[in-house]
Amino acid sequence: MNTRNLFLLALAGFTSGVLSENIVIDDFKKQGTNNLNVYHGCDEGGGISCSWGGDGLTIRSSDVDYSYYSQFTSQRGDGGCQDISSWERRFVHIKFSGSPDFSVALQQNNGQCSTTQAPYPETWDIVYAADYSDGSDIYIPISHFSIDRSRAIGFAFKAFRNAGAETKFSLLEIVDALPGGRSVPEKKPTGPLYFACTRPNSIAFGIDDGVPEFAQQVMDIIEQENIKVTFFTVGQALDDSSQNFKQVYQDAIKKGHQVALHSYTHPKIEGLLDLSVIDNEFRLSRESTLRNLGVDSKYFRAPYGTDGALTRQRLQANVPGAKVINWSVDIEDWRWGQSPSPENLKQTEAVTRDLGKGGNLFVAHYLYPSTVEQFRTFIQLAKKTGKTIMRIDQCLEDPEAPPL
Repeated sequence: MNTRNLFLLALAGFTSGVLSENIVIDDFKKQGTNNLNVYHGCDEGGGISCSWGGDGLTIRSSDVDYSYYSQFTSQRGDGGCQDISSWERRFVHIKFSGSPDFSVALQQNNGQCSTTQAPYPETWDIVYAADYSDGSDIYIPISHFSIDRSRAIGFAFKAFRNAGAETKFSLLEIVDALPGGRSVPEKKPTGPLYFACTRPNSIAFGIDDGVPEFAQQVMDIIEQENIKVTFFTVGQALDDSSQNFKQVYQDAIKKGHQVALHSYTHPKIEGLLDLSVIDNEFRLSRESTLRNLGVDSKYFRAPYGTDGALTRQRLQANVPGAKVINWSVDIEDWRWGQSPSPENLKQTEAVTRDLGKGGNLFVAHYLYPSTVEQFRTFIQLAKKTGKTIMRIDQCLEDPEAPPL
């Protein structure tokens, strides 16, 4: 029986107990598709270099935001879900050389099993490769990835932290048991990662850092539109009395808005090499919101949306029960906010696009005049979907959130 057929039989539930063969997902020898004849490859852009050779794939990365993917589902762009529930007691084995300073994620698709619906992916769980490595082999229990395994997409190698270092991969497979004498550590808690609201017919605005001179304009628009939102605040700016964010967010809380964590100094946290520095980002951010606002939030949005295992592990260690909030509606102010008119109207186009895909969790900033000028339009477009705009804790059905 060839590997492809064995894989499909395993997914269909026709195999059980001890596998007669391992399921080879990727031997990294062919650019474009893996051993299942479906998509594998790296993110586009200058932050990662992927070199294919007859003996494997060499990755060099200069930016923790870039990843490599090897999918179970159909070709990239066609979507799909793969039910790997039968793998609950099995292990993913990765053969490699070089730096193990990266993360391994198992990705989950949305309920429509589609790439054209937002969010795609819907979420993933993630572990730190070095925790499971002996220097040449990584063994991770599938049970360490807390996702809906009936909607799996594939594995991702993410957040390569050692800039410029090489990691070479030669095998990605599923095995039924560990080699003799091999053990694996306990799973370190990572907490859930959200790209979308869970409450039916809800939409939430998550508003990140901004500049003080625009804060009151945004607050006025929000009040006039009679909605509640969530603000993610940077602790260092909150501590700076010259910027007046303390007063802004105190007023927001009085008006019923949610205030949550966005780090202390706004770095790409996964790229911080010293764990004590990572811990400080969470500890100081939490202390700042508590000291200035009387808020002890368990909601966190990573600067730039950067995700990695160490970020999520250290977040849980410093803020037990934390939830990581990403987004499925991106106003793309980072791309178009400083552009001249009419090009900056592409912010509104981005909102229209993502709402049309079913996105319901916003990321926005108040950094540029053009963004603030269009902010009312963003809200009105969200209202036109017929969904109810609310705070993020409400849209995630948090029992401790205020009632609607």
